Amino acid sequence: MTAVPVGAPVASGVPVASGGPAETGVVVEAWLVDTAPHAVHRTWRAVGQQSARGREALVARLGGAVLGPDERTRALRLASDADAARYVRAHVAARELLAAATGLRPADVRWEVGRHGRPGPVVGQRWNLSRSGDHALVALAPVDVGVDVQVRDPRVDVRRLAARFLVAGRGGHGDAWQRLARLEACAKAVGGRLLDVLGLDVRAPGLVRAAEGPWRGQEWWVGDVPAPAGAVAACATPGPRPHAVVVRHAGATGRAGTDGLAGAGAVR
Repeated sequence: MTAVPVGAPVASGVPVASGGPAETGVVVEAWLVDTAPHAVHRTWRAVGQQSARGREALVARLGGAVLGPDERTRALRLASDADAARYVRAHVAARELLAAATGLRPADVRWEVGRHGRPGPVVGQRWNLSRSGDHALVALAPVDVGVDVQVRDPRVDVRRLAARFLVAGRGGHGDAWQRLARLEACAKAVGGRLLDVLGLDVRAPGLVRAAEGPWRGQEWWVGDVPAPAGAVAACATPGPRPHAVVVRHAGATGRAGTDGLAGAGAVR
């Protein structure tokens, strides 16, 4: 399918169309993964929610044999079997996708973890992973990349958060959830903390530049990713160079599914 650039350049606050992948030269593959426990509820209900042995069986049945020691340990320590199922499905999918991109076996995929949790390259393949609720988003790119998916959680007073942390404009804070996703993607793209990029003006996708703070002078290309109902998602790459995002859907094990829509500017 043809990728459409995300986050069109902004001129006087108005998005301006830009070229496709041939012109941008940077294409990000964004894979949406359904991690909903309902898809595996029979498995985790059958093995039980309380026993450690039952949790180990759950992890194994969901493909946990390909996970690394740290991933398996975390899956076993999560509060509920439902949370463990979501975590395992997301990480198995990421490993399947990285294996397909690098020629490795899923169990042989290895990466270093940065100071603030950003995963390092796998045989030169840059990537990033985000999870929220029943959704995961895995990005593969030739350059450093950050992605974020956020479920619009009604328990969170997002207006209060926006008033305290986000840059306000004439139209107020706009879609605060979408702006938070853009900020998180920016932080993850450079291996930083969300706290250090809260001052970024991400009211619109496109070229973003830090005017102050720890990342002063740093630029990002930011775009919105089409997300499932009830969620928002964003993608960011360091530097001013535009990127294009191709959105695809992965099966429970990370195998390719039906192509989704390519994100269009205003797409741990």
